[in-house]
Amino acid sequence: MNNFTKRTFCLIISFFLLNTSANITLTNAKTDVTFEIAEPFSIDRTWEDVNLLLEDDFHNYTETVAEVTRFQELVPELIDLEVIGESYHNKPIHSLRITNEEITTQKAKTLVVAHHHGREQITVETALRFIVYLINGYGVDDDITEYINTQEIFIIPTLNPDALDLVIEEEDYWLRKNLRPYDDDGDGLIDEDYYEDVDGDGIISSFDVYEKDEFDNPVYLYSYYEGIDNDGDGLINEDPRGHTDLNRNYDSYWRTGQSWSPETTSQIFPGVTPFSEPETQTFRDFTINHKFAMAYSLHSGINATFFADGDAGFTEPTLYWNMITDYTRILPPSYTEIYYTSAPNKQKLSSALAGGWDTWMYFEQDTLAPITFELYRNASSIDPSMETVFAENDTHIIYEWLGIYGYFTPDKAFIDDLWNDVRPAFDYLLEMTPRLELSNFVVNDDDTTDEELAFDYDCTNLSPRLNSIKRIYVLALNGTVLDDSIRISAKLSLVKSALISLPENWEDGYEIKIGNEFTGYYHVTLTSESSNDSDTPILGFISTIMILPLIAFGVKRKGKSQDNK
Repeated sequence: MNNFTKRTFCLIISFFLLNTSANITLTNAKTDVTFEIAEPFSIDRTWEDVNLLLEDDFHNYTETVAEVTRFQELVPELIDLEVIGESYHNKPIHSLRITNEEITTQKAKTLVVAHHHGREQITVETALRFIVYLINGYGVDDDITEYINTQEIFIIPTLNPDALDLVIEEEDYWLRKNLRPYDDDGDGLIDEDYYEDVDGDGIISSFDVYEKDEFDNPVYLYSYYEGIDNDGDGLINEDPRGHTDLNRNYDSYWRTGQSWSPETTSQIFPGVTPFSEPETQTFRDFTINHKFAMAYSLHSGINATFFADGDAGFTEPTLYWNMITDYTRILPPSYTEIYYTSAPNKQKLSSALAGGWDTWMYFEQDTLAPITFELYRNASSIDPSMETVFAENDTHIIYEWLGIYGYFTPDKAFIDDLWNDVRPAFDYLLEMTPRLELSNFVVNDDDTTDEELAFDYDCTNLSPRLNSIKRIYVLALNGTVLDDSIRISAKLSLVKSALISLPENWEDGYEIKIGNEFTGYYHVTLTSESSNDSDTPILGFISTIMILPLIAFGVKRKGKSQDNK
């Protein structure tokens, strides 16, 4: 074989070896990393549709617990039932978590809490129907299935169970606050002088007292309720049942915002300290362990849906006005039944609510859209015909109002109709909850060391309205921050870059998670084909192969040089 033939042979062999080792070289340079994303998946539905045990009536506390316990027993694949605390009278307060239990990674979270106020028992019924709606929709409705696969949906059916029993069992339609006993009149007796149906018409009337001005126009002075002097002190209703308005007992603008009273007999008395009540303490401790980007607190009694307010009105004006537009679109323009005549209007306060749930959720828990969703008001009960002149003289006039029955809650015949009307707002809650979609992982490793990995990926926020609240993080499983980037706006896709440090033996499989505590986390496993090769060091093998042509060329160049001398 002549020199030219030898050189040609070496070139061919070298070219072949270099090209056949190209993939191995890329693997060693970390450009052949595999990204395996743990995608959400559905489970097989094994249950039949569920119904409420008590379908056509209002639930007391015992009946409510029976419903949620039965739900968990029938559908353990989706429901986790937890006692999160107790009321003043030691009734357990329950939370249901509805999610695909086989997907154990942390998901996006959303919340519905019902029944801060005793007389608003329609909120309990709505919460129970929401649970049924989710259970029966899984595996049938694509959207509901996707929401349950990608979210943890928390529902608290009643935060004020003591008051619920009095409203349902004793038809106490005025009771708003919790049932901490309190001696309002300081006579050593507790709750001994409460409102009573004196005339036996089945309704406890309220009386509004007006003073006539110089033009004979009535000027409002105060209100009182039907009752008798139970303790013989010459006063009526001066020591009623109920102590603290739970929706004034949160530690945000407590006693400094609007709509509260220092009088213990007032319906909006905020308690002696923030979180003085076991019910709000329960909610506080529960919520501290979770992060909700959006949440509903269910109420009734006014046609308004309240958003979080600060000193200057809406805390998120652009977002909230956009959401108001959405609600106007998805809710019916008017209700057709006699008990509710218009869909909830959207209102904002001129300043923050004192000790309110929504202000605390926004300012202390970073919830971007904590919404007080008012479900219902009996419009017919505020008709002028419901208020009649009870007494009048030259200086004063007293009006009697008979409309408390059904004011906060519709007749039981209309519970399902009301739920069907407001149900789109609950679909909206789930749709708006920010969660992520990841795709298109690409290694970008030119300027990294052997202990680092740089990559790009597409990240989409699926919420049409809410941003990701916080930055998107790349974390190790122990929570160590490996990389982070910006917040992602609503319905926006970004190409995001990450540079992470790699542990030893990462090629065998290194799991990271991407997201944040509001959006939930995707789990991604990094592997490399190099981990499947022989024990021979890849770099050494490649170096030997790549040096062969240099040796061959070096020998021939050296020989030619000697011949020329």
